[in-house]
Amino acid sequence: MIDARVRSALHKSLSRAAAESGRGSGFSPLNLEADGSIWAGTGLGFHPWFIRNPTGGFSCPQSPVFGLYLIRAALRSAFIATRAISAGDLLQGEKFHAAASAMYYTAAFHGLDGLLATRGRALVQPVRGPARPYRHELPNGAISAGLKFDPLPGKPSVMCGALNRQGTWSFEPRRRDHLGRWRELRQLVSARGAELPDYVVDALSYASGGFMAQKSLSVLLEDGIPALARLRHQALYEGFGYDDEAFDAAINRENPYGIRLNVRADSLRNLGAGLLSEALAIADLLFEWEAENHENASMVRTRLILSTLMSAFEFEIGKYSAELNSETVAAVQRIADWLNPQNA
Repeated sequence: MIDARVRSALHKSLSRAAAESGRGSGFSPLNLEADGSIWAGTGLGFHPWFIRNPTGGFSCPQSPVFGLYLIRAALRSAFIATRAISAGDLLQGEKFHAAASAMYYTAAFHGLDGLLATRGRALVQPVRGPARPYRHELPNGAISAGLKFDPLPGKPSVMCGALNRQGTWSFEPRRRDHLGRWRELRQLVSARGAELPDYVVDALSYASGGFMAQKSLSVLLEDGIPALARLRHQALYEGFGYDDEAFDAAINRENPYGIRLNVRADSLRNLGAGLLSEALAIADLLFEWEAENHENASMVRTRLILSTLMSAFEFEIGKYSAELNSETVAAVQRIADWLNPQNA
């Protein structure tokens, strides 16, 4: 499921991070005294920042370990997608189809990070400029030290980091909206011979009200991406608990009782569950690397825990939807256990 080129890049990022973590003072809280460190200004966790080049493009001082951000994004998306699917299943069980559709859309929206990660892409937000230390003397004579980030020209709200064919990272600003996020699917098929997973094609086909057999992939993306982005608004604000097929059937007196009102929710759930599986594949790669017993692997784990863990996240360990298969539950539980600081 993970592109071989991406797999290699993620392994290199993890190994480089382990090597950097073993450099004397390089693991200090702010890492500012470690001159030239790829961790400089990112704290104990991993939060990349960017520099505007003279040519107008962007570069990232953390490029040698940028693969960690893909891993971070995938781990977080696995948690959010699992929680949203579980909530959607509860709503669907009570036949609240519009609300269930909104939750399944949420699962897919965040689960997209997993698919992007397997293809060597990550959406970074907030976008920070160059990091600078500051020192401030308090009234009692104590010194307060901290970190601030310079603004970037144009103040981009999202930055897309992508692994190119040469195995290096490039960075481009993006819009911060639902349509812009789903448009990353177009980037995934820009390479020759690249394809989208069947569950993504099915969701786009459903959203656009057509069938894949009747549309080329380019037309499906053109029609399906805006339609998919609109489903959230419809579910949340317009209460569309039906799909076109059920509505048309009712109008034609073929279906006066609203049978199949769950089709929209089912389609979005399939999309969310498929994207969750991609995020879990990234987690498996991380565990495989850790099992190789790299020196300082525990310090890399600490960095990922600090940058990934959502301390206020309402995730009760061991409580999942009964509709999730046992393999998925076990995989998500493994991530939860791995991110528990008490187990590090």
